[in-house]
Amino acid sequence: MFDRTSAQAGRIRKGLAITTLGGLLFTLDLPLLRLSMADQWTMVFARGIFLFLSISFVWLAIRQVTGNKLRYLAGTTGLIVAGVSTLANITYIGAIVNTNAANVVFVIALIPVITAMLSRIFIKERTHPYTWLATFVALFGVAIIVWDGIHAGSWFGDILALISAFCTATALTIIRASGKNVATSFAIGSLCSAIIALVFFKVDPASLLNTSSFGMTALFWIGLNGLLAIPLASTLIANGPRFLPSADVSMFFLLETVLTPIWIWLLFAEIPSTMVLVGGCIVIVTLIAHSGWRLSQAWSSPPS
Repeated sequence: MFDRTSAQAGRIRKGLAITTLGGLLFTLDLPLLRLSMADQWTMVFARGIFLFLSISFVWLAIRQVTGNKLRYLAGTTGLIVAGVSTLANITYIGAIVNTNAANVVFVIALIPVITAMLSRIFIKERTHPYTWLATFVALFGVAIIVWDGIHAGSWFGDILALISAFCTATALTIIRASGKNVATSFAIGSLCSAIIALVFFKVDPASLLNTSSFGMTALFWIGLNGLLAIPLASTLIANGPRFLPSADVSMFFLLETVLTPIWIWLLFAEIPSTMVLVGGCIVIVTLIAHSGWRLSQAWSSPPS
């Protein structure tokens, strides 16, 4: 009994660790893209190529080191995740360009609610009332953060952010239902995003060499985003639903809502208001409390 309970708690600890780190790395996404000062479709193109190369390299390295003949694409599940990932990439960057940061992170914070609903409808996964409570308390903190600035953005950017949030929630639900490692599907989605940008929209690769923020080229900031921060974040988040319910994993996207305004403040001297600090504290405390409850539940519940 202890062994099974201990093993369950170990899985939850692992799930909490990788999703926390993945969520923290995702908070760097918007600031790094903003530092590049590139146009929308050039960002989609360059970021997509970098993400494809970096995730594919990790996949190949794992195969070589471990000898595990991992398939690059996890069948139909992998294809579907790649498709929704493509749309999520394009709409997310479109949202960044067409509305302000506060609006984007507020809408992205809806991912836990959307994920919980999709999981309940399509895979009949029971969402614990405490998870629902934690989600809506955290969203209350999010609402406080963006209350002063939510009306400043355009409606088109808000719609794009909503589509991106829905696609991300869909991907998390699919991963949870299949239990497969589909991290490389994000690589395919990124490559498809880059191809769409190159073929159908104006892309100016030469502009990536222009000096942007802090004397660095746009290529440097997008490379830091697409070769390091987001590939690692995507890999961690993609594996989170293998250890935790997808609704729990999606809650860690709320870290972006809290920390992104702080990074913007540090980088661009946009000082957070008192409301942002209060709302941020609510979200962080809620996430810590929910994670602690989830872990204690694993230790106290008898094995089934």
